[in-house]
Amino acid sequence: MLVASVIILSSIFVLNLVVGMYYKFGVRHYWFFEALHFLGGFFTAMFFSNFFHSTTLILMGLGIVVFLWESSEIFISKIPLSAKYVKKTFKLRDITPGWRDTILDIVLDFAGALVFIYLF
Repeated sequence: MLVASVIILSSIFVLNLVVGMYYKFGVRHYWFFEALHFLGGFFTAMFFSNFFHSTTLILMGLGIVVFLWESSEIFISKIPLSAKYVKKTFKLRDITPGWRDTILDIVLDFAGALVFIYLF
């Protein structure tokens, strides 16, 4: 059941991200990526809660995932070939993340995780 839920949730998340970027939901609706980060934190905490029964370990696991995700955003924007591919595929002009955007993403990821921890 755990494997099925991880595959289904991951598929929904990736499908939402790809369709949303292709149809420019992030440009038209400022809240689109904020909602994805909040839900990403929520579902990542849900995933880690299956393995860890400690709030601290769940948040540490989320911290690792957030670090890897935000680092990948930065690296993709810095490597010319990958930046060109992402810009062309998703019809974007600029993919360089700013500090305000990165900090907001981190706060929303942890807010989603804290909501999960509070509810369950």
